Amino acid sequence: MSKVASPFYLVGLGLTHVDVLAALHGESFDEGWSASSFDTTLRMPGAYGFMAVRRTDDEPLGFALFRAALFDGEDGEAEVLSIATRSQARGQGVARALMAQGLQLTAELGVQTMFLEVAADNASALALYQAMGFAQSGQRKAYYARPDGERVDALVMRLETSA
Repeated sequence: MSKVASPFYLVGLGLTHVDVLAALHGESFDEGWSASSFDTTLRMPGAYGFMAVRRTDDEPLGFALFRAALFDGEDGEAEVLSIATRSQARGQGVARALMAQGLQLTAELGVQTMFLEVAADNASALALYQAMGFAQSGQRKAYYARPDGERVDALVMRLETSA
């Protein structure tokens, strides 16, 4: 049986990607991060991430940005800082592939626990995270502000990695 090649590939994030990351983030969130914010974040100890790129034309489709903290004598923790997928690429496995790659590297680093925050009304993201084994471990009331003034809770989710 032949394996069908994915329509995208993943590359590791670097400082050369900050403008693209800012553009992708701005397309996906009400308050997008600036290129300067991504530059600062990528320079932080323990920061890593991946970008999905379409094979046919090298168009960036999405990214995931993580940060790990390892502690002497303890297992360490990691967090998903941000993940975004272009609207036209949603539902094609981009976010799942980005998360899977991030979780794999997290486990290889020896980190035992991954955290993330997600808006309570983001049903597609919640479904993905739950399918990957994340479970709600907390809640931040009225954490996210929408452009119309509405406030939405953030759900804190946790996953024990297979490190």
